[in-house]
Amino acid sequence: MLLTVFTNTDNNSGFTVVDITDPFSPAYCFWGWDGDYGFPSGYPIDPENYALRYYVDPEDQRPFEDLDQEVQDAIRALQDESFIDSKYALDEAWSNAVAELAGYEADEEEPSQDAQEFIKDLQTVIQEGSTKAARKMADTLSPTPGVLDGLRITLHQESLPEHCNPIIVEYFLISQDLSRRKELDLSWKQLSPAQVVQVVQAVLHHDSYQITSLNLSGNSDVTVETLSEIFKLPKASEIKRLFLFGCPKVKDINGKDMPGRIGAGEGTEVFNSYLSYQY
Repeated sequence: MLLTVFTNTDNNSGFTVVDITDPFSPAYCFWGWDGDYGFPSGYPIDPENYALRYYVDPEDQRPFEDLDQEVQDAIRALQDESFIDSKYALDEAWSNAVAELAGYEADEEEPSQDAQEFIKDLQTVIQEGSTKAARKMADTLSPTPGVLDGLRITLHQESLPEHCNPIIVEYFLISQDLSRRKELDLSWKQLSPAQVVQVVQAVLHHDSYQITSLNLSGNSDVTVETLSEIFKLPKASEIKRLFLFGCPKVKDINGKDMPGRIGAGEGTEVFNSYLSYQY
């Protein structure tokens, strides 16, 4: 998820956010953190509300027809575009950045009862330190909301020990529609480099999946060596898009030079923070 910030400019009118988690179906919203003009603090803002309410006191009502014609046309042109309508999506993507931007503390997500029960069972497996127990849990995982939410929340907040790798691998196999989307999304999850490689290997090995895009954004431990290991795997040459935003150990490498350094296939595109800093 990209936040448009232009240096040496007055940015009091908020931000435009573009979500490229799925590069083939980007989404957008406007965002302001201070709660002015009647907007809830930290929530996404749609084009019509932005135009009608920004810099307007909450008690002053403005009809859509009062907007300039070019503004009305611009709003209508965006009606069919995907919109980021979840505050949690913003909190999750910017958990390491929002507070720095605005002094805004992301709310802790309240897990459902089913998710809490699964997290409790998972913590028991973690404390046991048994690969056998982890394998048993992995074999019984099902794509229910409690399981998926429990693992998503856990992996967002903490890394799991290596003996839990079977659980991690199975989670990504059942939680993403890989046969349709063709993108493996490991972004903003606390995974070690070895766990990243193991998940990618399992997905590439699956006969029903043909992954062409890999998103590792937000992983603070991924290195050039990690990526080189990935592209040594069978079928890894089919990965043509690699997303590495928010990966500090590879942010200083020009994305155009990256494919050659990691042994990626011809035509592979790499998107990382180095390129975003150049524009």
